[in-house]
Amino acid sequence: MVTDEKDRDQDNQEQPGKRSFGKALLIVLLLGGAVFFGKTYLEGRSEGQAPASLQVQPPDPVVTLYTVRIADFAVAKEYLGRVEPIQSVAIRPEVSGQIEEVHFKEGSAVAEGDLLFTINSREYRATVALRKAELAKAQANLDRALKYNSRLKSADTRSVSATDLELSESEVLQGKSSVEQAKAALQLAQIDLDRCRIVAPISGRVGRALFTKGNYVTPASGPLTTIVQTDPIRVVLSLPDKDYLKEREAFAASENAVYEATLRLADGAVYPGKGSRDFESNVMDEKTGTLQVVLRFDNAGGALVPGAMVRVTLKPAQKRLAPVIPVEAVLADGEGDYVYVVDGENRAERRSIGGGELSGQLLSVASGLEAGEKIVLKGLQALRPGMAVQPVADGGAEARKTPAERARASEYDLDLMPLSGDEGWAPTGKVE
Repeated sequence: MVTDEKDRDQDNQEQPGKRSFGKALLIVLLLGGAVFFGKTYLEGRSEGQAPASLQVQPPDPVVTLYTVRIADFAVAKEYLGRVEPIQSVAIRPEVSGQIEEVHFKEGSAVAEGDLLFTINSREYRATVALRKAELAKAQANLDRALKYNSRLKSADTRSVSATDLELSESEVLQGKSSVEQAKAALQLAQIDLDRCRIVAPISGRVGRALFTKGNYVTPASGPLTTIVQTDPIRVVLSLPDKDYLKEREAFAASENAVYEATLRLADGAVYPGKGSRDFESNVMDEKTGTLQVVLRFDNAGGALVPGAMVRVTLKPAQKRLAPVIPVEAVLADGEGDYVYVVDGENRAERRSIGGGELSGQLLSVASGLEAGEKIVLKGLQALRPGMAVQPVADGGAEARKTPAERARASEYDLDLMPLSGDEGWAPTGKVE
């Protein structure tokens, strides 16, 4: 028993040393393994190879493509216009007198030469008669002077003094002058008599009679009525300076049409007639930066009333063809605007572009793209130059449209020209 107790005491004294040695050995083994695996990992990284567990390739980004198309960027624009008559006349009395009769129906159409008013002409007829009598008297005096002068000239020169002959010739000249004066007075009297009949100087629509039968009028009384020409008629609009500059060459060629003009009336109806170019103002309005453009329309039906406001739609007569892309496909940085073009190997490359005009959500491209090229429309966030992409079709784009939107020929009101074997402007996920 004593021996066993001594052995156990000896084992207990040796046990702490063994445990310390075991712990140290375990630590050494762990450190060695860490160094080995760390070295192996670093060597694999330096050779461009990661461990099998770390070699996970991300998938190619999914993108939606758009096929670049050519469109007519001569887009129609709408302006507010005002209807104006080509001719407008205020009818005024040129002589004084009492109105005897009004010969027109207010608001009716009148033709040039139609009688509108008559003014009491008794005084003027009497004046004409007086001037005729004065003319006859002057003519008689002239005839007498001519006969006397003729006798003097035919008589013996010894019996006629030079003074008598000179006086006779002077009377002839005075007689001729009196006749001409009487003729002029008669002509003036006849003009005043004719002015008692007031006729329409132009064809058009007559307005309200401001003076009626029995009123005494003078040249200072003001207009009796007005006449405006209604067929053809003008529409005047203010064209912004930037729109004028776009069509400057067409405006400079005065014989060429600049715009195709149509009208929309106040009730929303489209006017059936097409407008033609009349003229443009020769100065730009410095306050508004606009140029007045005058159009001419046929108005046989009288739907265009002077003073009315209409909406004028102008579309450039000359086409402006250019590649167009959705504006959402355009990115920008310090170097300018750019897009990602996808080649036949489904790789996206950055392409700088020169932007042009914007119409709705479509942008015309002045440089950098050609029709038929594919650009990334959606999925731009993860792209880098040279990156492979995975194009997919935007199958839900058409389904998300309303029936009215699907019925429209173009989502953006541009005349997109489809490429061979490709219809519409909708994005495509296939690179051909």
